[in-house]
Amino acid sequence: MTTASAIPKRSDIQDQHKWQLSDIYPSDKAWEADYEEVQTLIEKGKAFAGKLSESNELYNCLQIRNELSKIAFSLFQYARLNKDLDNRESKYQAMTDRAAMLSSQASAAFSFVEPELLKLTDDKLLKMAGEFPKTDIYDFYINELIRSRKHIRSEEVEELLAQSAMVTRAPDSIFTMLDDADIVYPSIKDENGNEVQLTKQRYAKFLESSDARVRADASNGFYEPYKAHLNTLSASLSSSVNTDIFYSKARKFDSCLAASLDGDNIPLSVYHSLLDNTESDLAGLHKYVELRKKLLKMDQVHPYDMVCPLFPDRDYDVNYDDAVIQIMEAVKPLGDKYCAKLKEAFDSRWIDVYETGGKGSGAYSWGNYSVHPYVLMNYNDTVDNMFTLAHEMGHAMHSYLSNKTQPYPKHQYSIFVAEVASTLNEGLLLEHLLKKSTDKQDKLYLLNRHIDNTVGTFFNQVMYARFELRIHEEVEKGGALSSDLMTSIWKELTQQYYGQGLTLDEMSILKWSRIPHFYRTYYVFQYATSYAASQAILTRFLAGDESVIEKYLGLLSSGGSDYPIELLKKCDVDMGTGGPVKATLKLFADQVDEMERLSQG
Repeated sequence: MTTASAIPKRSDIQDQHKWQLSDIYPSDKAWEADYEEVQTLIEKGKAFAGKLSESNELYNCLQIRNELSKIAFSLFQYARLNKDLDNRESKYQAMTDRAAMLSSQASAAFSFVEPELLKLTDDKLLKMAGEFPKTDIYDFYINELIRSRKHIRSEEVEELLAQSAMVTRAPDSIFTMLDDADIVYPSIKDENGNEVQLTKQRYAKFLESSDARVRADASNGFYEPYKAHLNTLSASLSSSVNTDIFYSKARKFDSCLAASLDGDNIPLSVYHSLLDNTESDLAGLHKYVELRKKLLKMDQVHPYDMVCPLFPDRDYDVNYDDAVIQIMEAVKPLGDKYCAKLKEAFDSRWIDVYETGGKGSGAYSWGNYSVHPYVLMNYNDTVDNMFTLAHEMGHAMHSYLSNKTQPYPKHQYSIFVAEVASTLNEGLLLEHLLKKSTDKQDKLYLLNRHIDNTVGTFFNQVMYARFELRIHEEVEKGGALSSDLMTSIWKELTQQYYGQGLTLDEMSILKWSRIPHFYRTYYVFQYATSYAASQAILTRFLAGDESVIEKYLGLLSSGGSDYPIELLKKCDVDMGTGGPVKATLKLFADQVDEMERLSQG
């Protein structure tokens, strides 16, 4: 499909490249019927209140809650997917809002379940679970309920904590309104001398410019409003950290980090191992900065010079059909069953391929336990689009295998492992393309793209995680945060990670002030753990250990049947050790060496 000046209409796209949403509901009328069914199930659920001390009543209650959850999810997904196909369509916006409200009502109707169960002893809960008609459906749920008991407070305290949410979400709300609504970016001159007002999207595009002056102007201009509002931004992030500390103390955790990791039962050692092992060997990243400086033929490299492609002229077109062929060839090592299902996904309209008027931007994968995953693309014939497609299909296959293998209460995998399947697919595609390519410049382009992806997905996220730990620990030990302190920490960490080859400027060291993920406590490190796990698996496979593939497919089929750390161990990946991180660092360093070798030839 060639790029046209006008955005295509839905009617211009062949059906084979559109979602088949009738797999969820054959019509809007069928959607309305299930909407009424959920309302009926809500009333059935309320009748179980006060009766959960009997095993049969508890089992029936959980079964109805699961059935309600599945239907409510399909209601929301069907409406939202239709909305994403054309955001100008008010009908599906209304249906999305109705489905979201219904889901809230369903959650409220069953809100009595956990508080009522926590009044029972551990022995009583285990005895009841052992009497269920099927004992392997809710066993993990019951054990997890017991494990979390020590951090559940009295009903009165829990009610106050619930009410406090309206107040404690203020830092995030303030930052979002400032960042998305109030901040106005200045204008700069583009490569042709035209005045262009900066936006977040235009800033990202300007950083990819081959003109160093444009990159510098974009960076300086973009950070001007953040510098002007630095005290406000410092206060909002400081308040967010204090909120984290309030909740960790209220739930009797030793630290904010312990509170954040508890949901997935992740040992503190995993977080510290990720940071410490990465920081023990940053030579590969330092070398890449120096290589960038050399290839860009610059005396100094600044943070805003770390994104622009080193070989922009090598970006080549890859139409969708060719991308599918390349991905299918790349994942052959994952076996016939995996490839057959992936081919079915491509052939059975799981994917909405092309951009059309009003369609949502970007790309995502969204599983559905009752049918199959759906993948949104805005495919535009680029290499990046091909890798994005491989990435999202990795997510889709992870969701599909978990949904088909696990009972509903165990189907949902943790964010901690969510990026393993997607980034492994990208790694396999890179290896496939490098092996088949006979053009040195194409290989350099592909290596550059993958190395930059590793910098963004792994190194940057680990650095962000260290920054989060530093600012939380500062307050936990009785200190206070200020804009000067956070800027100083950010400057120190940036120099540590990127080395002396990177020249820092007064604007780019303010980056901490504009990162929304810092308002989601200890969230970003999970990007790095997933990436490290996938790189460890890929490294073993490339070294000739084909046994890892079967274990990897077992991981994709495990859903949330155990804690993510334990699931990864079954795949011989122990995130509590330095192994996966060291494998990632070595693979990265080898790719930098290969890029240096090819660029000298």
